[in-house]
Parts: sequence; structure tokens; C-alpha cells
Amino acid sequence: MRMPVARTAEQSAERDELRALLVTTGGVLSLLAVGAALLVSTAYAYAPAGISGGSLGGRLAANAICVLVMVAGLRWSRVATTRSNWEIVFGIAAVSLYAAVARVLAQAVLHVYVVTAASTQLVELSAGLIAGVASGVAGAAAMESQRRLRTGVEAGAAAKVRIELALRALEDEEVRVRREVAEGLHGSLQQRLVLIVARLDRAIESFDSGFGTDDDVRALRDVRAQIEDVREGDVRETSRMLYPESLEIGMVPAVRSLLARMPPDIATRMIISDDVRTLDDPVSPQLTQSERLLAVRVVEEAVTNALRHGGAHSLRVSVDLDVDCLAVAVVDDGSGFDSAAAGAGSGTKRLQERLVLIGGRLNVSSVPGEGTRVEARVPIAAIYDV
Repeated sequence: MRMPVARTAEQSAERDELRALLVTTGGVLSLLAVGAALLVSTAYAYAPAGISGGSLGGRLAANAICVLVMVAGLRWSRVATTRSNWEIVFGIAAVSLYAAVARVLAQAVLHVYVVTAASTQLVELSAGLIAGVASGVAGAAAMESQRRLRTGVEAGAAAKVRIELALRALEDEEVRVRREVAEGLHGSLQQRLVLIVARLDRAIESFDSGFGTDDDVRALRDVRAQIEDVREGDVRETSRMLYPESLEIGMVPAVRSLLARMPPDIATRMIISDDVRTLDDPVSPQLTQSERLLAVRVVEEAVTNALRHGGAHSLRVSVDLDVDCLAVAVVDDGSGFDSAAAGAGSGTKRLQERLVLIGGRLNVSSVPGEGTRVEARVPIAAIYDV
């Protein structure tokens, strides 16, 4: 499907360039034709008796034929399609000559001059040729301007696509690294800690059998408990921070898993629109991993700040589809703050910069004593690919 679309776009550009050539050439030559006819007719009006320059209507008709021949000649020439300056100049000169000859012949047919002298025809031929070349050059300049403008727009669009592809590649690489580190923490490191705990258990059993003092046994048990806390708490929590739990299934399950870990005294509510559920369907997901991760990171950052700094007792998370973006909103009933005086935290600032890079945004609004509202727009590629 891409080749016909590209060909159609190329044909449309060629039509625009041809239109610029013909309209500009025809317009300039028409102005010259009308001006010349008026000027010559006025000059002959003050000529001595017996010298006639023909009617104004006849001159205008002959000049109109010149314009039509010029425009038709350019339409069927290679001036609009070639990229060679020499071919453009030669084409304009040849068409101008045809138009000038047609003008002289039309003047003869319309009896613009009662007596036509060779010198008069030569002057009229030269004037028509000069006017045709001048108008053709103006048309070619307009065409070239149109061509350069299109080239600039295409270059800008291509650069934008390259930037978007680079960002997408970086996002995919970040997701891959996060997944590998999370799997490493959850797998190999946790397995090593399990083995260390098992060895400590055997050492404790040996001490219980009569080797070592009670203080040594208590110290070993304390070390085992600390290692178990690190394995169950720090390692798993760090793994979740790098790659949120249930993100492989979808964004909605990841947000639900995040809210499920909230303390029992924190009321939570999650509102997901049907459009978002369709995009995040685990059977046929349309959201990329990076889009899922970024949306979940927004919720994580807002929830963390609400609990850590705002002392919130209730949280409401909503995700909706806003044209070509995921509209993520997190509202809490915490203490709030003066958003005009306070600056964005490091985590929030990083999210803002990340969203701006991909064409999104993040806004934080808060009033002291009335809670905080965090809103984000996460651009998604699925809408563009439809």
C-alpha cells in the first residue's frame, strides 16, 4: 500500500509545481499583453492622420492568443518535469518563440495593421518573444520556489520521523534493559540470597547441636532475618520499580497491581474507559511496552508523592483516550501545596521531560488543604497506525 500512496503524493507535488508555473507565467504575460495593447493603441491615437494601428480589440485578441499558446506550450513541454536548468531555459525560449509567432500571425489575420511591413512584424515578434521569455522565467522561478518549499517540508518531515524512530528505539531499549535487570534481581540475585539463607540455616542447626554459644546463634538468626527482609522487601521492590508488576499483561493490570499494594486504610478507585481497555486488551494489545511503562510511571510518581508528602487517605486514578493520547489523571485528598511556589520534584521533572520529548505533557495542580491533581498526556502510536 505504501508505493501507491507515495506515487500519489509525488503526482500531487508535480501538479502543484505545474500549476505554479502556468498560473505565474499566464498572469505575468496577461498583464504585459494588456499593458502593451493599451500603450500601443494610445500611442497610435496621437499619430498623424493616415497612420492606423488597428483596433484595441484586435490587439487584445492577438495578445490573448499569444498567452494561450504560451500556457499550452508550457503545459505540454518538459519545463515542469525536468531538473536541468538548461532544459528549462531552452523550453521557455522555444515556447516563447511559438507564442510570439502565433501573435504576429493573429495580428495579420485580425488586420491589426492596415499595411504590414516586415520591420513591423519583426518588432512585434521580438516584443512577443521578450515578453514570453520574461513571463516564463517568472513562472519557472515560482515553480522552483514551490519545489524548494516542498523539499524543505519533506526534509523536515523525514527528520521528524527519524527523531521519532530514534526515540522509539531508545524507549524499547530502556524497556529491554529494565526487564533484564528486573529479571536479574528477581531471579539470579534472589536465588543467591536463598542459597545464603539455606547455608545459614545449616550453620544455625550446627550451632544448636552444641557448637557455638547462644549469642552466636542469635547473631546468625538476626543475619538470616535481615537477608530474608532484603530478599522479600528490597529486591522485590527494586524489581517492581524497574519493571512494574503485571506490565507484561497490560497497563491496566499493572495499575491495578500498584493500587492493590496500598495500605488498607488508603481508599483507592480506578476508572478505565472502554476505549483504553480495548487498546490494552491482553489478547490483542495495541499499546507498546514503552507506552504502558510511561503511563504506569505517571501513576506511580503521583501515588508516591501523595502518600509520602501529602498524607493522602484516598486516591482516584483514571485513564481515558483523548484523541491520540492516553489521558492519565491521579487525584488525592492530601494536604496539597502551593503549586505556584513549589517546584517540580526530580521524579516529576524527569517524567515531564520524557513526555515533552515524545509530544506529551504533564501538569500538576494543587491547592493547600485541597489535595493534588496530576494530569498527563501520553501519545500513543496505535492511533496513527489505523
